[in-house]
Amino acid sequence: MMKKALIFLMLVTSISITGCYDDDILTSKGGEPIEMVTNLEASVSGNNATLSWNLPASYPEGIITPVSVQILVTIDGSREGGAIVLDDNPTSYVYSNYDSSKEYRFTVKVMAMKETMEDYESDTFYSSGNTVTL
Repeated sequence: MMKKALIFLMLVTSISITGCYDDDILTSKGGEPIEMVTNLEASVSGNNATLSWNLPASYPEGIITPVSVQILVTIDGSREGGAIVLDDNPTSYVYSNYDSSKEYRFTVKVMAMKETMEDYESDTFYSSGNTVTL
């Protein structure tokens, strides 16, 4: 009987805790989204993979410029390439560890800061990613 009561108590506690969780507050990003980079292109020369792109022509209200760009590098399906952050409105990058025997995916995102008035809102905003595969 004690075992059933303990299981019931644990079940009620877990339901009440998860029922109070409001994911909308944690993931809210007010305002319009940032547009993604366009015209993403890649070329290879030896061990260098050169990426180039166009930044959005304009940004939503409150975005602090210049913006940064985040490049996520995936090598043979693994995120071992890490993330690279470039500042001051970059429009190109040279990846100097390119190995032609591997498959690379480069996902480029605009990363910008926004002045927020709410303590629960993040001040870092990301666009959707644009990806090129080599």
